[in-house]
Amino acid sequence: MAEPMRIQKVLADAGVASRRSAEELVAAGRVAVNGTPAVIGQRVDPDADRILVDGHPLRRRPDRVWLALHKPAGVTSTVSDRHAEWTVLDYVPPDIRKSAARLYPVGRLDQDSEGLLLLTNDGDWAQRVLHPRYEVEREYAIGVRGPLDPEQVKQLTKGILLEEGMATLSGLRAASGVEIERMEALAGRSRGGRLVWYRAVLTQGWRRQLRRMFAAVSAPVERLIRVRIGTLRIDGLASGELRALTSAERDRLVRDAVDPEGAAIAGDAARRPGSAGRRQVAVSIDGPGSSGKSSVGSAAAAAVGYRFCDTGVLYRGLAWLAAERRVAATDGAGLVALIPAMRLSPDEAGRLARVVVADRDITGELHEPRVDRLVSAVAAEPAVRAALLPVQREIAAAGGIVMAGRDIGSVVLPDADLRLWLDVSLGERAARRARQRGLDAASAEGAVVLEDLRRRDATDSGRGTAPLRVPDGALIIDADDLSFDLTVAAVIAAIRSAERQAAATDASQRPSGSRRHRGRRA
Repeated sequence: MAEPMRIQKVLADAGVASRRSAEELVAAGRVAVNGTPAVIGQRVDPDADRILVDGHPLRRRPDRVWLALHKPAGVTSTVSDRHAEWTVLDYVPPDIRKSAARLYPVGRLDQDSEGLLLLTNDGDWAQRVLHPRYEVEREYAIGVRGPLDPEQVKQLTKGILLEEGMATLSGLRAASGVEIERMEALAGRSRGGRLVWYRAVLTQGWRRQLRRMFAAVSAPVERLIRVRIGTLRIDGLASGELRALTSAERDRLVRDAVDPEGAAIAGDAARRPGSAGRRQVAVSIDGPGSSGKSSVGSAAAAAVGYRFCDTGVLYRGLAWLAAERRVAATDGAGLVALIPAMRLSPDEAGRLARVVVADRDITGELHEPRVDRLVSAVAAEPAVRAALLPVQREIAAAGGIVMAGRDIGSVVLPDADLRLWLDVSLGERAARRARQRGLDAASAEGAVVLEDLRRRDATDSGRGTAPLRVPDGALIIDADDLSFDLTVAAVIAAIRSAERQAAATDASQRPSGSRRHRGRRA
């Protein structure tokens, strides 16, 4: 008997439609399981259950396919695009496309970029290869007009702050003459003059990351070629060529990956590749609303190679559900009953920052005014906090994590190796939130933002369960007059110090009492 799966995934695996389109089929009543209309999120056994789509039996799962393509420049890395002259699927023979049913690229390469691209219809395998959490390296050949100067190299190796957080490289070096010759033999020489070539290694894989990083140091990328994914190299694969992966190649790519379902909750081991001789720690970041906990925490986590979780999205997700399903913010039992309907999911940067409800990503709706109005009351419910407490602790159990919220160091992780408090004045926080919403802080709308934050501070500090307070033994970072970069740098420095201390002595031996870092006295 097969492991039960969500009906949307079963339909997608069978090549009926994408998961989102499959959800629409279910909602429209076009899918039945054992003679009964299916419901979104229903778990089924594709081998034992009788599944009909528009009255027709679901065909058997197609054969799994794993392919490597040397994508040429100018080709779009999508399944279909009516505006694109060529897509990567145009390089797959018709018989393979037919037998594979739903074939798709594992990740993307920009239209202007070229090189190694994997294609498959095996979703679980693709997740293990693609997600930054599993740290499958990607190596690129980068062609620029002139050599990088020492300052440019220093900035790139130190990290570049992008909108997603701190963008980092796992390696950067000049390409050797042999590497350049082999690459040009496969991909062809560059037009418009000779380029200077470098090799860079990534595990993050954000949108156009390398192009944006090099542009930030005034070294625009003229040509970008992916030459390696994990243990698989582009060697021998000319531009436009496609081949099947061997079973050994396929298995080597994912042999160190962890189960993605478990990763979404408990995460991987506290020690990661490259961290030998350094003990990773659990870090809590607390502070009042709009103090920058999430943005600062995620940037610092990316810089040190940690996971990141903003627990505030759990309460916002629950507030969204309460508004959607008309459950009162004071109905503790009703709110707790909604919790199983949502789950945290990693975003493209590996941060546990997405909230999914019935396979629908609602993250973009978590800061709507209706959620803002409910979230403090929802978070103040004792039953809600009690129900979410073990969920949060399980996420942090493996260490190597930065967790942000309002009661992380005081309640959720009171024994965290490092407890931080971001101290920012009400006026500064209101000004920041107003700017985020495109408002003038001095306007009437800005005054409403200020009053909302004042009210939330009072609610959070005065609630009977887990009130907002500075955790015992916390390092207080006074960020009122610090830039974003300096605040992130302060957090990184604190983490590195905690790592050294944790490697030498047990965390419980640290002296208690709050300390201030780079700040003014309260």
